[in-house]
Amino acid sequence: MNENWQRTRQDVVDYCRRLQAEHLVYYTAGNISARIPGEPNLLAMTPTSTPYDALEPEDICIVSTSGEIVEARKEPTSELLMHTLICARRPEVGAVVHTHGAGVMTMANLGWDLPPILTGLVEAAGGDVRSAPYSKPESAEMADLTADALVDRGACFMRFHGLLAVGADLAHAYRTVAVVEGACEVYLRLRQLGDVHLLPESEIEWIAEAWKSQFAVPAESSASS
Repeated sequence: MNENWQRTRQDVVDYCRRLQAEHLVYYTAGNISARIPGEPNLLAMTPTSTPYDALEPEDICIVSTSGEIVEARKEPTSELLMHTLICARRPEVGAVVHTHGAGVMTMANLGWDLPPILTGLVEAAGGDVRSAPYSKPESAEMADLTADALVDRGACFMRFHGLLAVGADLAHAYRTVAVVEGACEVYLRLRQLGDVHLLPESEIEWIAEAWKSQFAVPAESSASS
């Protein structure tokens, strides 16, 4: 058995359980993919329509960045194209996490951007979180229409859908979705109160350097460490 495959599959399962425990997804919504260390053209990806608490490492599919199913006992997520196209086009991306928490779904429905209201948000996402145009589920369009919103950012809202995050590895991508969900809840409360204060631009640029630093090491090397 390929140890890197098994380790990455277990990592995906572990982070899926965290998504569920932290209410970042509901039932089978959302999905994860992570690049295999040493084999940058391969991804470990969640299967379709499988509750997170029932996942086993063997359920995690191995697929190529060209979309070929290499090993799977279940069908991969219906958003296979989104994951594979993002990773094929962006070799620095080591993981993709897609969530459906209450806060991010509210923002996605409204089509609002999340401004840089907190230092932790900027450190986790690189700045504000933009809203990408609506894209047809299960299509290549999902990767195409989120591309601009993800330039120099770790996450974007997918209109009428949820949140999409990328990172140099699974830990970074997961951190982004968790922090953005919390920041959405804060922002929505601030809107009710009427006052929303933003970080100064100079501070945003300085703090965002911490987010950029994750990509200083290529995704494959980062995943192998």
